[in-house]
Amino acid sequence: MARNGCKVLVVDDDEDNREILMELLDSQGYSAVGAENGSRALSVLEEGLDPDLILTDLQMPVMSGWDLCESLKQHPSLRSIPVVLLCAMAAQERGKLQVDDAFEKPTDTSKLLERIAELCGL
Repeated sequence: MARNGCKVLVVDDDEDNREILMELLDSQGYSAVGAENGSRALSVLEEGLDPDLILTDLQMPVMSGWDLCESLKQHPSLRSIPVVLLCAMAAQERGKLQVDDAFEKPTDTSKLLERIAELCGL
């Protein structure tokens, strides 16, 4: 599979979910990097990863997706990275997080991939 040049940071505390998403993205030409919580995601970003998109769960130990989103907004170099939520709660339960899109689990992977491609400019 040819690489499309886009990097996606997948943040999910469920290792199986994270691995499935990374394999799905890889099969579509993305370069996917995983992190088990928001704190690890921030560390990966600080270590130099420059993703085209962040795909994150909301409810995680150590640092939640909510806290990750808030932290991203505080960093001038990170706030422009598109964020897509993949969570097990309805829109009204997610609150007013300022993200680029959100999908409920389980999700339609074709719609998710279509939106990721749009946000990555493909």
